[in-house]
Amino acid sequence: MTTIPSPVYEVGLSPNQAKGSTAVSASHLSKTYPGGTQALQDVSFTVNRGHVFCLLGRNGAGKTTLLRILATQLRSTGGVAEVLGHNVASNTETVRAKIACVPQEARPQMMTSPWDHVYYKCLIDGMPRPEAKARAKEVLELLGLWEHKDKLSSDLSGGLRQRIIIGMALTGSPELIFLDEPTIGLDPLGRRMVWSLIREMTRKGVTVMLTTHYMDEAESLADNVGIIEHGKMVFVGTVEQAKAVTEMKMRVLIEPLVANNGSKAELLTPNSNQEILQIIERGLRENMKVTFKPPTLEDAFIKLVGGTIED
Repeated sequence: MTTIPSPVYEVGLSPNQAKGSTAVSASHLSKTYPGGTQALQDVSFTVNRGHVFCLLGRNGAGKTTLLRILATQLRSTGGVAEVLGHNVASNTETVRAKIACVPQEARPQMMTSPWDHVYYKCLIDGMPRPEAKARAKEVLELLGLWEHKDKLSSDLSGGLRQRIIIGMALTGSPELIFLDEPTIGLDPLGRRMVWSLIREMTRKGVTVMLTTHYMDEAESLADNVGIIEHGKMVFVGTVEQAKAVTEMKMRVLIEPLVANNGSKAELLTPNSNQEILQIIERGLRENMKVTFKPPTLEDAFIKLVGGTIED
């Protein structure tokens, strides 16, 4: 495992402020399944209230196991986890009343409307009918679904269908929501609809913890990221801190403006501002396209886990 500096968990907060603002705290968390499969090993990290924490890792790395433990759906075999100040093992019902979960496999009923999904979820939660109607309207308006409230789910886009599922999770006004790959299978517009919703939730003070395989999603949304490999948390920190782990310099791609004109693309690594200026001057002189390529979160991921996200 790559040696990295200790991550800064409470960026911009004093110790006293940070102590009162922790939404999730995991200390030496482990999980071994019957049969001996060790899914998590000595995982420790914190998540601030009102933040988006993106959990990254290859398939089978332990992301979903970790979310299920924090969401009280699975018991750990070692360590301690607290959610919103409550131990998830000994205060299960208290935690469940404050959180919501959207599993990866969740899908709406195609022959049912957004209104029916959200309204009946309110009734299932025990709300009286007048309160359920008011809450359903509030949630649908928040999610931009009010104009679609009476349409069949089968007639809606993938992004709107995902909003229905998230809307059902929001009926109880959770303080923390767990999203397991919430944009998988969505087109670019659908993904950005969900991104916008996540940002809106955090503006209202909701903490969001999500898993994703999309590096651009994590870069766009995350206040902090955690990278899991073989059940171990190999990095926790900001996206910029993750990029710094790569120790990569700025790269510059210089290539022809028109393909097949006889010139070849070159990927250069300048060591000074003077060399960058020389590359730009060459591009202007030779009518070449110059593209700057700073280190990315994917570069950090590859260095930390020794492979690509597609693997």
